Amino acid sequence: MLINNKLRESEITYQMDINCSREKLWEVISTPGNLEFCHPFCKENQVTKWGEVGAQDSIQYYNGLKLHRLFTEWNIGKGYKLLIGRGRYATAKVIWEISAKEDEISTLSITINIYSDIALKGYSKFFRWVIKEFYLLPKMSNYVKDVVKGFKYYIETGKSVKKNQFGNNRMFSNMKT
Repeated sequence: MLINNKLRESEITYQMDINCSREKLWEVISTPGNLEFCHPFCKENQVTKWGEVGAQDSIQYYNGLKLHRLFTEWNIGKGYKLLIGRGRYATAKVIWEISAKEDEISTLSITINIYSDIALKGYSKFFRWVIKEFYLLPKMSNYVKDVVKGFKYYIETGKSVKKNQFGNNRMFSNMKT
């Protein structure tokens, strides 16, 4: 998967404190297939290769969309970076970072750098801008918040996140529970 460096990107970040040690948070985010029990829109998380730069997996969302992830950085105990998309070019770069606030309080931060011209390539340039500003970015902002909430919920309760647990997101799920 490649990045088209000529394209502009839009950045969305969300972070949240989680009641656990940094080591526990790393253990969860670095577990193969973790999206199946922590992600509110993930139907299936198939792992091809895991645990290092070059790791690969795919995420099948509840609405049928399937995206592939390629890990470009793997920093043990700190986080990772990945590319995500369906084709030759990445739809987004994603950065997962963890930090310790106190002994048993850590922060999970997810930043998504979206290449809207790739994600919305089926639309004219004028409509891409309108869709990006009024649909894509607001939905992605809610999406990243719900994913972080899912990891917090799983870590703090030990229970798997349910489908659409924090609300529906039409980009990744359907209305049925």
